[in-house]
Amino acid sequence: MLNRYKQEAIDEGKNGINHYSDNKGFTAMCGLALLLIIYKIFNTQPFGDIMALLLIFLSVGAYHRYRKDNQSSYLYASLLNGLLCLLFLGWYIVSSLGI
Repeated sequence: MLNRYKQEAIDEGKNGINHYSDNKGFTAMCGLALLLIIYKIFNTQPFGDIMALLLIFLSVGAYHRYRKDNQSSYLYASLLNGLLCLLFLGWYIVSSLGI
């Protein structure tokens, strides 16, 4: 068992640092997205583009969790976020074209 673990060459410390850093980066991205959405609302601009970016991140992440864990809740979350992403993207395109 120990030999198999050594052969995998997984550095738990490095994985922990990467996970922590990714979480901080995602938090900062969400904060900036919120500020941009507020700015666009005050300037009566559509903000569906920002929402679509956030939702596609959540959709793809949930899908890959489903692939690894095979929990149906991840699949449902992926589909819901993907659908919301498409709706926000469609709304943004229609709004920005003035249709």
